[in-house]
Amino acid sequence: MFRSIRWKLVMIYLLLILFAMQLIGVYFIRSLNMYFLGNFSKTINSQAGLLAELVPHYLEKEVTDEADGDLENLARSFAELTGADIYILNKNGIIVATSEDRSYVGQKRVRTEVTWALSGTKEEVIRVDEKTGMRYTFLAVPVRDAGQVIGAVYLVAPMKTIYQTMSEINWIFYTGILIALVLTAILGIMLARTITHPIMEITKKAKAMAKGDFGQEVAVKGDDEIGELGLTFNYLTHRLRDALAENEQEKDKMEAILAHMSDGVIAVSAQGLILLANPVAQELLMVEEKDLINHPLHEVLEVDEWEGPEMKFRGPDGRILYAYASTLKGAEGEKPGQVIVLRDITEEEKEEKARRDFVANVSHEIRTPLTTLKSYIEALEDGAMYDPQLSAHFLRVIHNETDRMVRLVNDLLQLSRFDSGTEGWNFSPQSLAGLLDRAVERFSVQCRNQGIGMFVEVEPRLPQVVVDRDKLDQVLDNLISNALKYTPEKGMIRLAASRDGDMVVVKVIDTGIGIPKKDLPRIFERFYRVDKARSRKLGGTGLGLSIAQQIIEKHGGKIQIESELGRGTTVLFTLPVAKEGVA
Repeated sequence: MFRSIRWKLVMIYLLLILFAMQLIGVYFIRSLNMYFLGNFSKTINSQAGLLAELVPHYLEKEVTDEADGDLENLARSFAELTGADIYILNKNGIIVATSEDRSYVGQKRVRTEVTWALSGTKEEVIRVDEKTGMRYTFLAVPVRDAGQVIGAVYLVAPMKTIYQTMSEINWIFYTGILIALVLTAILGIMLARTITHPIMEITKKAKAMAKGDFGQEVAVKGDDEIGELGLTFNYLTHRLRDALAENEQEKDKMEAILAHMSDGVIAVSAQGLILLANPVAQELLMVEEKDLINHPLHEVLEVDEWEGPEMKFRGPDGRILYAYASTLKGAEGEKPGQVIVLRDITEEEKEEKARRDFVANVSHEIRTPLTTLKSYIEALEDGAMYDPQLSAHFLRVIHNETDRMVRLVNDLLQLSRFDSGTEGWNFSPQSLAGLLDRAVERFSVQCRNQGIGMFVEVEPRLPQVVVDRDKLDQVLDNLISNALKYTPEKGMIRLAASRDGDMVVVKVIDTGIGIPKKDLPRIFERFYRVDKARSRKLGGTGLGLSIAQQIIEKHGGKIQIESELGRGTTVLFTLPVAKEGVA
């Protein structure tokens, strides 16, 4: 009978009951402490109440040495009885008698509990002296006469004795508890060893199996429940080795397939929890595997509900993801889960949108000049060609619109070469001051005709820059041309250049009409115009700033625009400094 683990467990439960009795003792000590504190409070409250009933007779007398002496004797008598410091106060909070130093007489007490007592409410608090660490009970009891508060009795009772007594009782009790625990521990270890030793052996073998060593077996030394557990463990290891070998082969095949897939794969349970996610899915969702497994699918994908077998949604970094779901077969009688395939279609969507926008913008830009050409040609065919003055005007318009279309096609071809990487570049060290001066010369006649001043400000000993001269001339011509278009007569255009570390900062500053703030974020978009009607009238294609941006970025610099409506515009771009050479 005693070879059964059941009886061994009974012995352990008996020891646990013994330990529970110790807990009951702890509860007893706590109750005893509460009793001591309650009895102490009750005692001083009783004494304070009795004193408060005797004091009115003395407080009603006139202030005389005899009355003061009686009150003082009364206070000292009660102080000896309670062991507390006693103060008797009149209705103004002035100490009229005390069991302590008479120098306190005549002083006013402003403690919170005294204030409450003088207002008719008994107040008792326990405080700890910060210097000594001792606890004191502060008790203030109102003194009434004919229902009116005429003073207060204030006690300051040290609690050192009571806490010392409780500490001694606690020490005796916990010493006994410690001895009992030691004896209980020794007995428990002796009794539990017969059970825990074989279990620890099985646990050790199981941990080794968990680490991948499946050749573990335990020695069976008895025919009780633990011995039967050992036999079952040995049988389990044999079956587990066979099953794991088979599963490992399947797992290797599956992991190889999932790891080398270009799409993300997520397996979801019938309850909507993620069971598996391959590395591509983790990368697309920007979530680690530990934050995916056993988490709800809708929280990870950040979609309210799954809409059919296919859907598109935004990923965590703004990328566009396409998801396709198919049913995952489960065991018989269980709800099926799902396998979801994720694909990043951001670039496809961007390219598709770019194609749509490009076709729409090009169609829109070409349609206007073509419409103009068609209408003027029809007018010429209808007889305007026989009017020399009118036909000359029509031909000039046709010529201007044709030039505009040629410029548009040339800009589109250049952008196409930029996008495809086939544009030729010829970088070399150049004097930026010379490039700026030549740019001003190219627009000098136009500036005089429009009444606009233009000048160059270059920092002394400005270093050379590494640029493609023709491309940089194209950027400067575009920026100066834009400044001239939108700067009124008597305006000013300033070209400035200065060094900033390894870069040279170039600014084209005008006093023109400026650009609204809402348009600044889109100013470098292709075909984007702030004032579409005026831009077309002046012959702009809407591609100049986009081309300038690509040229500057190809040089390793950056370009930006600062503008305020009605106050002018500043276009700023940077260029790399050449290793040698000074302008």
